[in-house]
Amino acid sequence: MKQKFITFLTGFLIYGLVFGVIMYYTEDNKNILQAFFSGLIFGTSMGLFEVFINPRIKRYFETRKKT
Repeated sequence: MKQKFITFLTGFLIYGLVFGVIMYYTEDNKNILQAFFSGLIFGTSMGLFEVFINPRIKRYFETRKKT
């Protein structure tokens, strides 16, 4: 459980921060709140992806290589 929390937190911070910075610098109107909330939502979704979906994808391809 602790490992899942750490994975979620790192995915949230890395993906959310990078996405928020990219959104801030590529938009015409430099709205920091919109970039912050976009990064927050994207970081949350990618953090959940890293915890729940990505291990299943890796497990699928590992079992596929064995057969």
